[in-house]
Amino acid sequence: MSTIAASVASTVEEQNSAVNLISQGVHQASTESRGGAEAMSRVASATQDTHATAADVKSLADTLAVEAEGLEAQVRNFLAEVRAA
Repeated sequence: MSTIAASVASTVEEQNSAVNLISQGVHQASTESRGGAEAMSRVASATQDTHATAADVKSLADTLAVEAEGLEAQVRNFLAEVRAA
C-alpha cells in the first residue's frame, strides 16, 4: 500500500512540475505577445507619421513646381525684353 501511495505522490509531483512548466511557458508567451503587439503599434504609428510627412513633401513639391513655372515665365519675358531693346 505504501508503494502505491509513494507512486501516486511521485506522479502528483511530476504533474505539478509539468503544470508549473506549462504555466511559465504560457506566461512567457503572453509577455512576448504583448511586446510584439506594442512593437506593431509603434510601427503603425511610424507609418502614419511617414505618410503625413510624404503628403507634406508632395505639397511642397507641387508648390515649388508652380513657383518654378512662374519664374520660368518671368525669365522668358525678361529675355524677350532684352532682345527687343
